[in-house]
Amino acid sequence: MFVAELIGTGLLMFLGCLGCVNNYNEPTPTHHLGGITFGLTVMLIIQTFGHISGAHLNPAVTLGTLLFGIVKPMMAVVYIIAQFVGATLGFGLLKILASDKYVPEGFCVTTIDESLSPVQGLGIEIVITTVLILICCAVWDKRNANKPDSTPLRFGFAIAAISMAAGPLTGASMNTARSFAPLVFGGSWKHQWVYWLGPNLAAFVGCGLYKFLFSEPANEEEKRETVYLNDVSHQSAEKV
Repeated sequence: MFVAELIGTGLLMFLGCLGCVNNYNEPTPTHHLGGITFGLTVMLIIQTFGHISGAHLNPAVTLGTLLFGIVKPMMAVVYIIAQFVGATLGFGLLKILASDKYVPEGFCVTTIDESLSPVQGLGIEIVITTVLILICCAVWDKRNANKPDSTPLRFGFAIAAISMAAGPLTGASMNTARSFAPLVFGGSWKHQWVYWLGPNLAAFVGCGLYKFLFSEPANEEEKRETVYLNDVSHQSAEKV
């Protein structure tokens, strides 16, 4: 699981940021290209590693699985370490393979638009990451267990949509490891606390909202399982 999460997060940074390279020479904003690239990259990674590690790729998502009772605290720590190491190695590989002309210092660093205050940037990161966590909770919900084939598409398109919408304002990070990795190789740490606080706080908000608004009452869940078991027993009896 550690290796899958490390490689997956490395690919996220390498391919995702590689998709932003064209921005350097473009006279007009091309953040949509970066958003689509990150979304399709997430889809690719989930398809490849989802059945191995769950392809969290994001400390906020891992925190969500912890709050949802899917992983234990120690395993969550292992996941988060893999994500930070993988993101750093993935971006480091991009720095090695690409020219400084296309990957200069500060490239792919998430920053808050100058017209926004840090608090506004924080609010945007909390909202968009909460949306991501709500999607995660819906996928983790037992009532959605019979629809696993579309999971890569769901997350891929969701990341692309959110990135295209919020990218010009905050970089649409939603991911502390994603924001951290480029800064290891240079760039300004100004207001970077936003990307450490916002996404991880949103994990609590998203999980809390989903459990409060959409969680199935225990008696309803038991009733549904009983109906299912009775149906299976009935079908088995008919076969006999």
